[in-house]
Amino acid sequence: MSDRAQLGAIVRRVRDGRLRTNIGNVSPLDDDAVAFNPTQRSRGKTIIRVRP
Repeated sequence: MSDRAQLGAIVRRVRDGRLRTNIGNVSPLDDDAVAFNPTQRSRGKTIIRVRP
């Protein structure tokens, strides 16, 4: 389980450029079925945005 100090260290690494994320697609919640369509694969992680 993560604690506050560990999460803070991850945030610092991302901000410093020492940790990079591989985001392939960002979709709104309404399009979640389309975002996870197995015939249209993309590189990276799929992110579902729950707020506009």
